[in-house]
Amino acid sequence: MLKIGIVGAGKMGHRHQSTIAAYGAQVVAVHDLHLSAAQELATIAGAKIATTDLERFFEPKMDGMVITAPPPVRLEPVRGACERGIHLMIEKPPALSMAEGRACFAHIKNAAVIAAVGFQLRYTPIYERLKALLEGETVHLAHTACTVDYYLNFRMSPWFLQRQISGGPIAEQAIHILDCVRFIMGNAEPIQAHALGAKNMALDRTEFDAENAIQMMYELDNGVFGTHLNHCGTERGGFALEAIGPHLHLQAGAQGGASSDRIVGYLHGNDFNEPVPPENSLGLDKISAWLRAIETGDRSLIRSDFEDAMHTLALVEAAIESQGTGSFVKVASNPNPVGEEKY
Repeated sequence: MLKIGIVGAGKMGHRHQSTIAAYGAQVVAVHDLHLSAAQELATIAGAKIATTDLERFFEPKMDGMVITAPPPVRLEPVRGACERGIHLMIEKPPALSMAEGRACFAHIKNAAVIAAVGFQLRYTPIYERLKALLEGETVHLAHTACTVDYYLNFRMSPWFLQRQISGGPIAEQAIHILDCVRFIMGNAEPIQAHALGAKNMALDRTEFDAENAIQMMYELDNGVFGTHLNHCGTERGGFALEAIGPHLHLQAGAQGGASSDRIVGYLHGNDFNEPVPPENSLGLDKISAWLRAIETGDRSLIRSDFEDAMHTLALVEAAIESQGTGSFVKVASNPNPVGEEKY
């Protein structure tokens, strides 16, 4: 039975614990800045260790560690895991900044541990199918949208809407579907990005400074130009992705409560309307795939390893940096900690 530790006992920590238990692995330790939260999750999981002390957290033997804490809490848990040869599952974003991401990657590379990042859309059947349909096709444009209801009902952790902690909606929300575009395009790398954003909702809630409306443009190294819309004050949430080329116009996912389990549009002159199977080809979600990779040593099960996820982080960082400048920002996406590659 695999032994797993969890850093971060919030909603995602609870969700991942359920998946870990369903797989047949065991959570042996829980860490959180709030002891009561760590104790609550540890009780549910049957873990003996619930602590705010990272050294105590590492006392039991672990095969893997899940990090669901806010983005600023990455480097020290990653360093501790790598020093002990513990495999990692890190929720998005992989780090709050490229500088910290490179520092994390240096430890991961040196330890040669399996380090996955929690981009679950790479395991979603609809986007796996869209990737297969686009293989070998020419695509010129990608358009995505992400909507959530945070500014309507505030049913989220407060830090989600605090830019200093979450990075804002591009890093906290848009990153999922932006990474998915890279995935369906064969892990294309970003070249430049620009974004505009505004907070024009809940102006009385001054503790929240994250924008509710974002418009973003970017370029990938395979010739694809992308646009992205993000709104975090909309009644009905979801993701949508649209790809356009000389002989195709396909849409996967939809907002506003419409069906999101079909791919529609046209392909080579023929109308396309295809339901998507309920499971991906692996029959595994991101957590189960990571656990199976630890068991078997099969790293191909990891569809978003830390090194590749750094390219998505670089796209996000460039877009955030561009806000308010009125110009595109070139992407520095070299994941290695020594030197900086500029496109």
